[in-house]
Amino acid sequence: MRQILIGVVTLILGFFTLMFAAVFGLIVSISALIAKPFIMKKLRKVQAEQANLYQQQHEQPIEQTPYGPKQRHQGQTIDGDYHDVTDNR
Repeated sequence: MRQILIGVVTLILGFFTLMFAAVFGLIVSISALIAKPFIMKKLRKVQAEQANLYQQQHEQPIEQTPYGPKQRHQGQTIDGDYHDVTDNR
């Protein structure tokens, strides 16, 4: 009789634990779904500020050359030597 009572109490306690975990997970997921647009907006703002700061720090003045003003470089270059790797196959 005592073991049956302990088993029933254990089942009830497990059921309430499972329900608590399910409700808590639902609340956390809904709050994350609601907060995502605000977090993304803040991240975009910070990324734009960092991009502007980077551009201000690395901006070079436009030099005057005999052929006219020097155009600002828009791409990225990698310094180094070119090695043909087609023969190494």
